[in-house]
Amino acid sequence: MLLYFENSYGEERPIADVTTEQEVFAAIQDFINDCNAKKSPHGRPFEWYYTRTWETGGRKHYDVGSHTEFFHWGEKE
Repeated sequence: MLLYFENSYGEERPIADVTTEQEVFAAIQDFINDCNAKKSPHGRPFEWYYTRTWETGGRKHYDVGSHTEFFHWGEKE
């Protein structure tokens, strides 16, 4: 199933094709690491302090602390 990243504008894009929740967490960490690597040397890196999850519409949703950006695992309706 696809893992999507939703930006602060509500736009989703697929970032990984994963089959287990362990792979979901690894893909999220890889995505965060990649985003942090692209920031300027003076930019503050995003830190993943907690994970809040919930399920709706046949998808599992992940809030990793940004409050405006999320990850969604499963097919879009």
